[in-house]
Amino acid sequence: MLFDDIELLIVLSEAKSLSQAAEQLYMSRPGLSQKIANIEKKFGTPLYNRTSTGIEQTRAGELVTKFARNTAELERVLASQLAAIDEQFNSTLDVGMSFNDGVALLPALVTGFMEESPSTRVHLEAAYEPELMEGLRDGSLDFAMVENQPEEPGVANEVLGYKKLVFIAPNAAPFNALTEAATVEQLLEWPMIIYEWNSGRHMVGNRHFRERYGLSLQDHNMIGCFDTHEAMVEGVRAGLGWATVPECIYSRYRHDPDIQRIKVRTGPMWYPVSLVWSTEHVLRDEARDFINFIRANLPEGYFNTDMEAYLNS
Repeated sequence: MLFDDIELLIVLSEAKSLSQAAEQLYMSRPGLSQKIANIEKKFGTPLYNRTSTGIEQTRAGELVTKFARNTAELERVLASQLAAIDEQFNSTLDVGMSFNDGVALLPALVTGFMEESPSTRVHLEAAYEPELMEGLRDGSLDFAMVENQPEEPGVANEVLGYKKLVFIAPNAAPFNALTEAATVEQLLEWPMIIYEWNSGRHMVGNRHFRERYGLSLQDHNMIGCFDTHEAMVEGVRAGLGWATVPECIYSRYRHDPDIQRIKVRTGPMWYPVSLVWSTEHVLRDEARDFINFIRANLPEGYFNTDMEAYLNS
């Protein structure tokens, strides 16, 4: 079936008359009638019954029109796939990044690096830590910026600095009635939203409570698990419960009147932000250059680099 035939069949199924269909197809009415006759001859069966007001589809016509619609949809898919061939991004570097600090830091660092190395094309891939580790192992990523220091064989790890999780809650009771820091006991009685099950931050938060208090957050008032920080923050804004987020995320919402940062009587929940790469694949020169650029151009004051403070917190 020709593409012109497909268009004609679809227009005929939607038009109120042959004259209207001919007008939409920029054809004369006799020309359209001849075209219909040719299609019916091709299929060997009448597709339309002629009436005083126009035409009506036969059972065969309904089947052929359905086929035409399906073919038109496949044509659109094909056109999209063909367009995608021309839209391929030929990167010279493939760099993974965590959804939080990675997203906060790397795009601006790419900008600076490309000013020094204008021929470089960088593909930044945001993902959770397990996916980033898999990308390093299979060689699809040159290196990655991750949170919650990975301890895996065949992976080199360089800690850039430390960030901490902060507690946020709805600007509503009982949270906005606090006159001093909440106790851990109070906190665990309130509804809680867990953020990014596979993320480094979830691991940091759960480990913090397990190591300090011998408890798992899963045994307490966990009522939601959201896989993006936007969804989690919206849950807090809507009054669903409290949550912990990285400082870089809270900074985006600190002026939101429906969200507040709350203090809890517990030590800070530090987590490391690291550059990691596979020791089982050759680290290319472009990757080494970008890693060196990152080391030299981290925003001043972004990280706590005091190892002693981290270990003793």
